[in-house]
Amino acid sequence: MAEDYIVLFRGSNIEARRVLFDLEEIGIIGILLDQQSSAARSGFAIPALADEVQVLVHRDEHDKAKTIF
Repeated sequence: MAEDYIVLFRGSNIEARRVLFDLEEIGIIGILLDQQSSAARSGFAIPALADEVQVLVHRDEHDKAKTIF
C-alpha cells in the first residue's frame, strides 16, 4: 500500500494544510504524514526537522495533484 503513494510536498505543517485544502478543491484526498508528532504521541523521540511534514497523494492522482503548484 505504501508504494501506491508519492510525496507531493515537504514543509511546515501550516503549508502542508494549505496544500491539502488546495488538493480537496480539485477532488483529491491527500494524506498528511507527520512522523515527529506520531512518535511523540507514541512515547518516542526522533530527531527531525522542526515542524516538517509530508503530503502524500495516490500514484494515480500525482500528475493532477502537481497542478496546484
